[in-house]
Amino acid sequence: MKKEKVSQKISRELLAMIERGEFPPGSKLPTEKELADLFSVSRMPIREALSVLRAMGLISSQQGGGSYVEERIPTSISQHFHIQKADEESIRNLFEMRKILEPEAAYLAALRRTPDELEKMKEVLKWMEEDFILKEKTGREADFEFHRTIMQATHNSVMIHMFENLSSLYHKVLEITLKQNVGLARKREIVYKEHENIYLAIEAEEPELAKVQSIIHLKNVEKKMDLSL
Repeated sequence: MKKEKVSQKISRELLAMIERGEFPPGSKLPTEKELADLFSVSRMPIREALSVLRAMGLISSQQGGGSYVEERIPTSISQHFHIQKADEESIRNLFEMRKILEPEAAYLAALRRTPDELEKMKEVLKWMEEDFILKEKTGREADFEFHRTIMQATHNSVMIHMFENLSSLYHKVLEITLKQNVGLARKREIVYKEHENIYLAIEAEEPELAKVQSIIHLKNVEKKMDLSL
């Protein structure tokens, strides 16, 4: 099993310090050099750790330099750091499979989708949009159903079967990633737009574009989960 990176440990420590109020909402974090001295590491893992916290919506960079703790911290944000090691490995493995399966599925769906299947994708996209408006909704079910409709539009029974076999792990990953965006309208808007771009490419019967939009979406999810290899 992959050993936890130094930057992940630092991210965890910084999160704990924020939760304890050592860095309250709106406050400026120490400089990279100060943090490097604090954790007795070089600046590189500090930068990586700050990038993770930034992607999670915990901190932001402001004009004039420096990183600041967000005024509003999602209560579910710490869930990212509390994934069990076994789960982390299985999630990483799932993403390796998703990068193989989903772009090709989007490609085939753009070639083979029927008018009824396209309408179903549109309905699910609307469902996702409505869920993202409600603060108590993560949008997990709609997100999963969107990817399922694309898979069904491939008309490839083997790919569809493989996707269904992975459904429980899909749900687990979606619950983790989407909970991070609860209450963060801008991040939800970005996630919705990524799905809409895939749909629009499939609607336009542009297989290469659909494939690219799927890859973009997966890369952004990887960054959020800090799963890049």
